Amino acid sequence: MFSVAGRALALPVGSVRRFLPLPRLDRLPTAPLPVEGVFRYQGEVVPVLRLDVLLDLSAGAAEPNLYSPLFLVTWQGRPAALLADRVHGDTLVDPAERTPSDPSLTFNGCAAGAFPDRLTGRGGTVTLLDPDRLLSEAEARLLDAFRAVAERRLAQWRQSQDADSSADGAA
Repeated sequence: MFSVAGRALALPVGSVRRFLPLPRLDRLPTAPLPVEGVFRYQGEVVPVLRLDVLLDLSAGAAEPNLYSPLFLVTWQGRPAALLADRVHGDTLVDPAERTPSDPSLTFNGCAAGAFPDRLTGRGGTVTLLDPDRLLSEAEARLLDAFRAVAERRLAQWRQSQDADSSADGAA
């Protein structure tokens, strides 16, 4: 469970690879609005997606800072990171307590259900998100194109650094 703009949200435990502190992000001018930036993780470019923007919750969202947590997920076979305001922890939900969501009431059916909030002490319900449905097909294609541009740009910088290092070693 976590919060974004004061909203209690959750992801299935099996979809989260790990939690990460917010690293220094490379920001690219071609990035779509929901992409806060990219970073490298185990040799791959990882886009950081702002859930407040994706879910249209930006009115109450905190600006990302050094302590903003990231959820590293695998999305369409590649890593992606989801930016949250605060992590509350894991909770076990009895299937009888889970209520289905009407897919027509959420963008792309990304709300998979809801359950009572017993972890934060605020009461109310927690919306369970389906990470595979956070982006539409068109957004997924744009994110893949953006990731490819980011990988090319970072590769150019690495080549330039490698050439500089070789020249320094030869001098």
